[in-house]
Amino acid sequence: MPTRWYRELKREHYYRSAKSEGYRARSAYKLLQINKRYNIIRPGDFVIDLGAAPGGWSQVAVNLGARVIAVDIQKIKPIEGVKFIHGDMTDDGTLEQLKREAEDADVVINTVISDMSPNLSGNYSMDQARSVWLSKTALDAACKLLSNNGNFVCKVFVGEDYPQFLSDVRRYFSMVKPHSPEASRKRSSEIYVVAKNFIP
Repeated sequence: MPTRWYRELKREHYYRSAKSEGYRARSAYKLLQINKRYNIIRPGDFVIDLGAAPGGWSQVAVNLGARVIAVDIQKIKPIEGVKFIHGDMTDDGTLEQLKREAEDADVVINTVISDMSPNLSGNYSMDQARSVWLSKTALDAACKLLSNNGNFVCKVFVGEDYPQFLSDVRRYFSMVKPHSPEASRKRSSEIYVVAKNFIP
């Protein structure tokens, strides 16, 4: 018998919409809503998608007219217009591979997006700290990859370490906004930090 959680998920609007519109995850609508408000991905952009599995954000970026390099510790099924790197962003070797791929493609990286999330332990303090650690990893990658005036979007769990992370992002971008898209679950403690105009 399906669990109550799974039954509720199947009834959820964005879950049903993702199924009907061909997106691999309901989280695709979070990026669509962020982009509609902040215009972080434009046609012709080159985008790095961190924590990409199962590929919903990469699908959105491609549909918006971008080329994408996606990275995840889990493998994903191929997506047209997406180069996939099977790797762990907490490993320096994965970042070096990303740099090589971008150099080989001779592109300017316009946007780094990250929906990375820790494996949840049930201990919120621990999960929140791990979330911030992954977010800092994404920020570090963005600072090493982005072109001047590039954009950055990152999921993070709100908690004790969140204000300092937000302050760190503001050191490198001229516009930084915490944003909770409509597609986020109402009970969720996640928030998306949207940052524009990278200053190397």
